[in-house]
Amino acid sequence: MIKDIENVELQFLTLNDYDEFKKAMIEVYSNMPNSYWREFHIKSLIDKFPEGQVIIKVNGELAGCAMSIILDYDAFDEHHTYAEITGDFTFDTHSDEGDVLYGIDVFIKSKFRGLRLGRRLYDYRKELCERLNLKGIAFGGRIPNYSKYQDTLSPKEYIESVKRKEIHDPVLNFQMSNDFHPTKVLKGYRAGDKESSEFAVLLEWDNIYYQKPTKKAAT
Repeated sequence: MIKDIENVELQFLTLNDYDEFKKAMIEVYSNMPNSYWREFHIKSLIDKFPEGQVIIKVNGELAGCAMSIILDYDAFDEHHTYAEITGDFTFDTHSDEGDVLYGIDVFIKSKFRGLRLGRRLYDYRKELCERLNLKGIAFGGRIPNYSKYQDTLSPKEYIESVKRKEIHDPVLNFQMSNDFHPTKVLKGYRAGDKESSEFAVLLEWDNIYYQKPTKKAAT
């Protein structure tokens, strides 16, 4: 853990951050080779939805990141994949007229874990969701410890064991402690995610302040 923290800043992600961002992703996803976003991906996200892409810096060093898009959620099957949600990683699925904030990625570098920075990023997403008057937040959460149990437990049994605190899953435990509730098991969600055996858990958070837009009567 880092000592002597002088300042923690939440900022919008820019292309000037890309080199540091790429190094951070390679470190965080070391078990998934080549799983970092290329510069053109980041440019596309920033162009489409700058408010949805934030980084957190500790003493000027990039410590973590959260990226998201807005979806017309009913246009997607509830048993979707990551490639479908992102439009094969083009993010053309983003719509300013959509109704749900969908998380594309969130990570904290290992040396900055335990500082509640992940919670800061999730709190930002919740505030953004409320400010934009969206129904809620959704994303497919990895279950990186599942591969150790796949021979004895189904994904459903694994999730129930995590809920009962019989098994520790760092990602799922964190999401649930931040008020996200598991709603579905997604099979084949992210190709190449061997730790999760390509399963994910659809996690959702409801915006209780959501106001359905009023449709004006047509004359």
